[in-house]
Amino acid sequence: MILTTYQKIVYGLVLLGIVVMVTIPDMVIELSTELFHLVFELIFEVADVTFESVETVLDNVIEHLFHTGLHDTQIIVYYVIVGILAYPLYRLARIVLRFLFRLFAAIPIKYAFYKTQWLLLRQDISYYWQKLPFLSKLKWVLIATSTLYLASFLVM
Repeated sequence: MILTTYQKIVYGLVLLGIVVMVTIPDMVIELSTELFHLVFELIFEVADVTFESVETVLDNVIEHLFHTGLHDTQIIVYYVIVGILAYPLYRLARIVLRFLFRLFAAIPIKYAFYKTQWLLLRQDISYYWQKLPFLSKLKWVLIATSTLYLASFLVM
């Protein structure tokens, strides 16, 4: 199979990303959390500016349409915004409740299924371990121990 130039570039970037993640995981985690923080901050800022602009437009329209004072205009705008947001929130609450009822109905069924699968798997592993020769058991124990030892360096 002959790789094209673009595939080589993509594979090289993936390999570079893996090397960077293995060598400096703390910097990768910090950079990604800062990036998520920036994205959420921008989303909330845009939502705030949009809400404020809609509120200002409603203030001006109601004040000029009904010739009301500042306090009366603010009360009318508040109830208009509450009325506009009430229906989508009601629909969202119904969808969330329906999802939660389905989830709570499915939990006991899934629990029984996975418990049965786990018991069968445990029996298979126990049978497999009992039939292994001593050198193979020793090999598995050494592999697990050395893997945990090497993984402990990432925690420090």
